[in-house]
Amino acid sequence: MISRTVSSPPAISVSSLSIPFHRLIDVETRKFFDTLVGQVLTVVTLVLAIGIMTGFAWFMEPTVQGVIMISGAVLSILLPAMGILAVTSEWSHGTVSTTFALEPRRVRVIAAKLFPPVIATALTCAVLVGVAFVITGAVAAGRGVAADWTLDPAATAGWFVVNVILVLSGVALGTLILNAPAAIIIVATSAMAWSLIAVSSTTGAAIAAWLDIGTTTTPLLDGRATADDLERIMVSIAVWVLLPLILGAVRVVRREVR
Repeated sequence: MISRTVSSPPAISVSSLSIPFHRLIDVETRKFFDTLVGQVLTVVTLVLAIGIMTGFAWFMEPTVQGVIMISGAVLSILLPAMGILAVTSEWSHGTVSTTFALEPRRVRVIAAKLFPPVIATALTCAVLVGVAFVITGAVAAGRGVAADWTLDPAATAGWFVVNVILVLSGVALGTLILNAPAAIIIVATSAMAWSLIAVSSTTGAAIAAWLDIGTTTTPLLDGRATADDLERIMVSIAVWVLLPLILGAVRVVRREVR
């Protein structure tokens, strides 16, 4: 009688079946840019920024550096909103269960969601720098005045870094709250709240000098950040980006998904 030994199939580890992280980034990026909300918000950001840049050049002065910097009036609100929606859209549409079914390790999904808003911010900044030169030249010709083409590399780099910080703060807040309207209201009212805190007392001014991202990042926009300025920037980033992102990740990992 011939006996046969039936061997069990080799065990397949979870890590061998894991989705590569670069593929997660690719998927999250396509989801961000393929959705109507992402497309509309990107277009609205560009249109409003170009509008305020054109107004500044026409009514103030056609300086390419000033035209670039004035876009911050729009970007400081819409970029955090972009970061918020990049995280909360799946929760509001109920598709997050599918995402976590395909990739159960939720921290990897959260990490992948950091990239699309940063990519969108980089593209937006690149477009706006190019548009700033066009607006400066066109408005200068229309007004019959000389255009100022001076571009401060340090200030422009600082402007880009500030925009990245802003969009990441939106991602962090969206991860923590998981509610787009509430998070956007917080962003929209935070500047006014910090202004009131800063003028309330010397203690309030001291707190704002360390915790208000709008205040701490101003030296970056001026292209003259010192070591003390960088220390304040890192503290505000820790409070408004790292801390809510960590707490939000803990909440997302523990939250039941139906």
